[in-house]
Amino acid sequence: MDQVWQALYTGAGMLWQALWALIFGYVISAGIQVLVSREQMGRALGDRGVRPAGLAAFFGFISSSCSFAALAASRSVLVKGAHPVNALAFLISSTNLVIELGIVLWVLLGWRFTLANILLGLVMVVYAYALTALWFPARLAEAGRRHAEQAQKSEGMDMEPDSRGSWRDTLASRQGWRRIARAFVMEWAMVWKEILFGFTVAGFISVLVPQSFWDFLFVGNSEDPGFWAVVENAAVAPVVAFFTFIGSMGNVPLAAMLWSKEVSFGGVLSFLGADLVAATVVWIHAKYYGWKYAGYLSVVMYLCMVAAGITVHYLYELTGLMPTERPSLQEMVRFAIDHTFFLNLAFGALAVWLFRLHRSGGHGQPEHAHHAHGHA
Repeated sequence: MDQVWQALYTGAGMLWQALWALIFGYVISAGIQVLVSREQMGRALGDRGVRPAGLAAFFGFISSSCSFAALAASRSVLVKGAHPVNALAFLISSTNLVIELGIVLWVLLGWRFTLANILLGLVMVVYAYALTALWFPARLAEAGRRHAEQAQKSEGMDMEPDSRGSWRDTLASRQGWRRIARAFVMEWAMVWKEILFGFTVAGFISVLVPQSFWDFLFVGNSEDPGFWAVVENAAVAPVVAFFTFIGSMGNVPLAAMLWSKEVSFGGVLSFLGADLVAATVVWIHAKYYGWKYAGYLSVVMYLCMVAAGITVHYLYELTGLMPTERPSLQEMVRFAIDHTFFLNLAFGALAVWLFRLHRSGGHGQPEHAHHAHGHA
């Protein structure tokens, strides 16, 4: 019973440290989603090329949200005319360049991990573009697009409300803030379970799984792992994520736990990128595109995340940025009257205001309007 209590306390402590960052990140994400139309994205991403792929990565970044919302968003972009390769770049960046994920990483593990995660997403986009130039089954991709169109129509999610007026008008009006509040609430409605579950699982794994298991699973655990150890860690980490995945945000505390368990830097980064090959994601992709195209996407993304994890590991080693401190779970679990306490109070009050604004704006609004939103 003591271990159960310790596991719950550990998970709660990690969540407490990251709570304000989660709220801050989702407020930014909600604002961006309201101010940027996905219709415009689809029109700009119709052709394959370096520039459209770069635009797709940028659009994915500013549309960042939870993994499941990103899956629906990338399908919407594909159906609205984007080239499949650009839709893939959008998907990678909208899950690995997530604003709130970077903030939480900074809080738990430091700025070097935030920078590394940004580099990971960018390198994955580059590798995906290069790999699809060598291996891209156009007929299979077109069949996947047709399957996605039918799936979207059958779910009644064939439309997205357009933004009305300029971004200045939106931010200056109460109705604009109600739309931001709605996007914020919808984001939390999708991710609160994955966040709670992710931090709880991290607490239980950290307490109940012995260090010997991680030493067996990730070879070469040391301050200076060899090349093949880094490769093995990067290759195994997505397999672990396949079975433990909760979502991109739920993955963050698990990645912090792996770093505290002496897993190599490249392995931890590969794990952070592995939200795209988890069992639930593969299954959702199969529903969207059919099993064949879902299988192709999964293989491409697995190869990209492993290669990107290794690449960023050695980029950090060459530039001297490799983090050497491995904060223990005890250091990540801290309840005190400090800056985190006041930040949580401030951002908690902001979240409560947005929830109240959302509820006050619901007078006369049909419930189906919520589900018609592009991120429902």
